[in-house]
Amino acid sequence: MKARLFGLALLPLVLASCAMLPDSGTGTRTKRIVVTVTMEQAINQNFVYIFAFRPSTEVNPTTQGPVPVVSSPWGNGFVAGNCTYFVRWDPFQSPRYLIYRFNDANLTSWYQTGVPVNYIDVGADSKTFVFEIDLTQLALTPAEADTYKSLQINLMAMDRIPQGTGGSKAWDALGDGRLPSSINDYITVDLRTTGIYSDTKYGDMEPVGDAPDPSLDIVDFQVEVRHQ
Repeated sequence: MKARLFGLALLPLVLASCAMLPDSGTGTRTKRIVVTVTMEQAINQNFVYIFAFRPSTEVNPTTQGPVPVVSSPWGNGFVAGNCTYFVRWDPFQSPRYLIYRFNDANLTSWYQTGVPVNYIDVGADSKTFVFEIDLTQLALTPAEADTYKSLQINLMAMDRIPQGTGGSKAWDALGDGRLPSSINDYITVDLRTTGIYSDTKYGDMEPVGDAPDPSLDIVDFQVEVRHQ
């Protein structure tokens, strides 16, 4: 049986203990997104961990959200489908969590836009990522953020980011990576109201053992929408 996440009531206290960092400078806070992702074993600093987002003005967008790149041709090597922003955790950068925006629909060019407003540092034996972003950090202006009604999300782990047409990689993302029908899974959360979107809510869509390395194996997740 999978171990569940810590109690939700503890999250505000934990996050409040982190260093407060400057946001992307987009203006007044509107809504917050708190992302918690747990791996089967300790996070490996040599692996790549990316959290992909696509905000939408539709409640139930019919176009595909972010999906993992799992075979060549690799494109950008980590995400395909439709994706606008992503957060990457990288122990060799400072701060370790950074927000990026794609420049183009082909997802071949991106630039850094900011830092999550809160996050928990990943310790040597930690299995869990926790970070908090303001919705305005996923928009060019606060006015644009106000138009968003939903957010498509995927969570991705990989041993490398391949390029070109050769090679392979080990990976995990939302859904059961062992099933071709599940490779393109992602979730859509409603931004209009506060809510909690967990692995349990989706029928334990993220199984244990669908990645070849336990440090790549996502076993639990939660996305909380907070209005402030």
